[in-house]
Amino acid sequence: MWVYNWKKVSLGVLLVVGGIWSAYADSQMQSEAKTDTLEQHKAFSEITHIYKTRRVSSTYPIDVKVKRGSLLVTSKYSQMLPVYKANGVFYGLFRLNKGTNWISGLPRGTYIINNAKVIVS
Repeated sequence: MWVYNWKKVSLGVLLVVGGIWSAYADSQMQSEAKTDTLEQHKAFSEITHIYKTRRVSSTYPIDVKVKRGSLLVTSKYSQMLPVYKANGVFYGLFRLNKGTNWISGLPRGTYIINNAKVIVS
């Protein structure tokens, strides 16, 4: 009988200590929490972060022409060609082989290639 009561007492002590601990943790969290109604947050916009990065161009000079909705790119070296949309967002990276390369499948629009505007129609 005494063991049975001891289990009830120890369970009661654990519940009381747990309740005190959770009340303490809640008060700590509330004191550390800041209200955002007093602070004005600047709205996040992807466009504000685009112009902080520098656009990359190809390593070696290239010649770009538009023919029938595709790009005709001539290069004297094998290299990678980064292509950006007109608003500065990175579109894709294309591998160029030495000589003539065709890049097709680009949607109609304006692109920036080697810091020059290219219009695909």
